[in-house]
Amino acid sequence: MYKRILLLCDLEGVNNVVGVPYEGLAKGTEQWEIARRQAALELNAAADALYGAGAEVVALWDNHGGGGNIELTDLDERIVTVQPKGPRLSFAAGAYDCVCFFGYHAMEGTLGGVLAHTMNSKALQFYKWNGCYIGEVDMDAAIAASHGMPSCFYAGGNIACAQARRAVDGIVTVVTKTELSRNQAVFRDNGELLAEIREKIVEAVSRPVKADCLQFPGVMEKSFKRVEDAAAYLARLQAAGIEADYPDDEILGKDAHTVAAKVGDMDTFIKCI
Repeated sequence: MYKRILLLCDLEGVNNVVGVPYEGLAKGTEQWEIARRQAALELNAAADALYGAGAEVVALWDNHGGGGNIELTDLDERIVTVQPKGPRLSFAAGAYDCVCFFGYHAMEGTLGGVLAHTMNSKALQFYKWNGCYIGEVDMDAAIAASHGMPSCFYAGGNIACAQARRAVDGIVTVVTKTELSRNQAVFRDNGELLAEIREKIVEAVSRPVKADCLQFPGVMEKSFKRVEDAAAYLARLQAAGIEADYPDDEILGKDAHTVAAKVGDMDTFIKCI
């Protein structure tokens, strides 16, 4: 069994939340208030089960909107909260044995995905790695793997769970809600959901999982809703010495919304996010 476990927590994927049309889960909104309290319930169920099974450390990275979402008074006091510094997930290197995902969501453009987006719903259209769409779970699982931490467990909507299983072979998933559209879902009974989280997360961390990493070199594509943002991103990458350009398009000549970067290692991958 993995003994030092890091919980990665977003909010859109928890039970009882679908947001409001044309809005995300901005801090201070009614749906955000519901989401952060529901997230605490799901995290507490996981932590209690993990400690009961022999875990030594259960830590939390609250990463929705830069953090500061979940009230410490709502959390199991045994959960260690972390304040990240440096590149994404670099703070966890060597400190934890595995990671588990809570509240993550389907990627931008997913039909039926509740509050589906990738990194920034207002600015971005998609990310691709070697021509294949990727979302936030793909990114964080790959970065965690580069630090030797396999991704063991994922709790989210049914569509998001399917994407997590595609991203990470063998990951254990728990469906928090049945996703119908961007702002519609069928919620689960919380008692049943929390009981399943308790059971499945112990199962997930009790078996060895391979910490696969992205195969380099590769090509990262990042597509923006506005061409001005794409131009600024391209200039930033080129200034950092990263080989990047607009991809060719037989109609447009160049796709001015999208930047394709040649990526040779994980550090460059993170810079391209």
